[in-house]
Amino acid sequence: MESSKKLAKQILDLVGGSDNIVSVTHCATRLRPKFKNMSTVDVDALSNLKGVTGIVNNDSGFQIIIGVSVDKVYDEFVELMKESSPSQSREDNAESQSGGKKNWFNEFVAMVVAIFSPLLPVLAGTGLIKGLTILATEIGFLAETSTTHEFLYTMTNSVFYFFPILVAVTAAKRFKASPYIAAVVMGVFLLPDFMGYVEGDGGNFVTFFGIGAPVFNYTSQVLPAIIATWIQSKFEHVMEDKIPASLHLVLIPTVLIFVMSLITLYIVGPVGNYISIGVAQVVNWLANINPIITGAVIGGIWNILIMFGVHWAPNTMVIIPEIAKKGFSPFIAYGANANFGMAGAALTVFLKSKNKDLKNFSLSAIASVMLSGIVEPCIYGLGVKYKTPLIAGCLGAAMGGAFMGAFGVTGNAFVFGGLTTIPAFAGATLWAYVLGIAISFVAGAILTFVIGVKDPEAQMSK
Repeated sequence: MESSKKLAKQILDLVGGSDNIVSVTHCATRLRPKFKNMSTVDVDALSNLKGVTGIVNNDSGFQIIIGVSVDKVYDEFVELMKESSPSQSREDNAESQSGGKKNWFNEFVAMVVAIFSPLLPVLAGTGLIKGLTILATEIGFLAETSTTHEFLYTMTNSVFYFFPILVAVTAAKRFKASPYIAAVVMGVFLLPDFMGYVEGDGGNFVTFFGIGAPVFNYTSQVLPAIIATWIQSKFEHVMEDKIPASLHLVLIPTVLIFVMSLITLYIVGPVGNYISIGVAQVVNWLANINPIITGAVIGGIWNILIMFGVHWAPNTMVIIPEIAKKGFSPFIAYGANANFGMAGAALTVFLKSKNKDLKNFSLSAIASVMLSGIVEPCIYGLGVKYKTPLIAGCLGAAMGGAFMGAFGVTGNAFVFGGLTTIPAFAGATLWAYVLGIAISFVAGAILTFVIGVKDPEAQMSK
């Protein structure tokens, strides 16, 4: 905790203090602040700060790469801001003080990160339970017909059954709406009473208030929850301004629950469902064009997406919904190769470099991939800095992805690719997943050795 507070204090000082911060969020590995004045930010000093593995400063926003401890640093960072400027509301002033033209893609990425980042631990945790359950069943340790097996699967399915409620809660925090009202509205459409109206795959019409509405199974769906909660936030803010404070407690929740349930039933739910179906069809089309090419492309470009911080878009709009709907996804397996390709490149740098600091960094970057599935230290500390390890790592990942595509590898959960998350890929293609990431690792190492690292700072031996 003390080290997190120290790092947060150092970062806050180097970005110009709390008075220069408009807002700050974080994802799984990155602190994402917005500044009033970029010229006061000491980027070079931040890049060299112990505990910071890289800086991203592009159209996707300013990002400080920290790693898996980013949530602790974020909490300390926010507390330090509150202590120095307790009266300033950063999030509320984000748009009014930014001054410049909005980057809508950047805003979209920030929204996605804010909504889904808090859910990553439960997705990973239930995913690993599911993988271990599959593994235990395949080796004969656990009977598939046992109540224990059924209960373990219930654990893993809970997160996806109630996923719309979880998404509604995090979306409400992002949109500054009541998370409890949002949860109740989405809960209406998950109750057995409502589910009883749905026939087959849904789309059948049922009459409510004398008006017919198409009904669907909304378990596992994401878009209806996000859209409905955004609309709720607009109504809620207007009502808070227009209605006397003495009536807020009763009137606002009563009106919002009633109105938003109807809007979701007749408009948001069906529209979100059809969009989800369209996305699923596109995903299936991409996966079935040629699995070998698809695996190679996804594996090969994933580190580039991570480098620019835009990997959250396919993660949350494609991979998580696919796993929620089907229980598996090939794309999560293909993307894992990116981690191991870069880890292989880092291994060659470790073995060949005479620079003691670089050797130590390379070893810690490899450990970051293997133990936690976090690849940013490899990308920014080695790939971006020396170029050729990034090229080699991406090519190695493409080879591993192509191999996985050839054998139809899938993953059962949304996890980051590392040794500790291998159980999430348990099943008939587990062997091909393990061999695929091994191909990526070895290919990344060999290609880095062949291409070499030309930068004299790396002090590579011949």
